[in-house]
Amino acid sequence: MLRDGAASLADDELLALLIASGRPGRDARRMAHDLLVSLGGLRALGRADGSQLAALGPATRARVLAAAELGRRMVSADADAEPLDTPEAAARALAPRLAHLEREAVVVALLDRKQRLIAVTGLYRGNVSGTSVRIGELFSEAVRRNAAGVLLAHNHPSGDPEPSADDVRTTREAVAAGRLLGIPVVDHLVIGAGGRWVSLKRRGQLGG
Repeated sequence: MLRDGAASLADDELLALLIASGRPGRDARRMAHDLLVSLGGLRALGRADGSQLAALGPATRARVLAAAELGRRMVSADADAEPLDTPEAAARALAPRLAHLEREAVVVALLDRKQRLIAVTGLYRGNVSGTSVRIGELFSEAVRRNAAGVLLAHNHPSGDPEPSADDVRTTREAVAAGRLLGIPVVDHLVIGAGGRWVSLKRRGQLGG
């Protein structure tokens, strides 16, 4: 790897470096290969939790989970410096935080007056409907940190980013609340699989 670069290695070779040591009769690359096959490939590895990596020892399991999370954060960091003033820019910054999750979750991107990212906060697990996400909670950090606006995003674990009726209703409630607080909701992205996403702003579904 040091001679030819990390890009020259196959997926199982990269994973073998994290596994480091094999077991009698199974070297690290064989373990890596078998793990990728059992999970269903590299994308599934990125979505795996600790219980799905039980074949690995605790220290190895921690390294693999840390590497996957670090990779997601690196992808997000590339986009964090640009203004999130288009749905495409917002998707580049936020999709890596959500697309791998197997449960629905909501994040709130706090923006300054130039729509640059201040922070991403408020990871809510469950459904995006108002019954499980209180509208006020979406703005608590924005108020505390004097954000000029917020951008909402949540994932659809099914992979289909088409907004539901609850998505649209909750978005419009959030837009109305933001208007009262003086903190506009600039968009709401629904993140699916395979790089697919939907912008409710572009769809004209933000309301008011």
